[in-house]
Amino acid sequence: MEIRDLRPSDGGALRALWRACGIRDRPGDDDASLAAMASRNPGLCIVGVEGDRIVASALAGFDGRRGWLYHVATHPDARRRGIATRLVRTIEDRLRAMGCRKLNLIVWEGEEDAMAFWTGIGYYREKTVEFAKELIAK
Repeated sequence: MEIRDLRPSDGGALRALWRACGIRDRPGDDDASLAAMASRNPGLCIVGVEGDRIVASALAGFDGRRGWLYHVATHPDARRRGIATRLVRTIEDRLRAMGCRKLNLIVWEGEEDAMAFWTGIGYYREKTVEFAKELIAK
């Protein structure tokens, strides 16, 4: 598997991957938003590719203070091979080189497999509650 940066032409394949992984469409998953994120965070929006097929993704942002991970996903037929861990470790290394001291992510309530994955690679659960507000209606 090759790890490469997200390309502007990857949007459709990414959304198909995310749907296969049970990730529902979220605000910011459109092509323009993905391109803006990749542009603002060079080297932090990556995909895992086998042949011409995207089998995994990890998107990250860094605001100079904290890093955030989004849409870490591996296609169901490519799981249990360490792909997601490789992508996460790549992001961690790149953020560390930028001076990022802490990396955060959100796991939806009830996603026990995801929680086990994150715990298994050294992440811990914070005692926080997420608040959100959509600024632009769909």
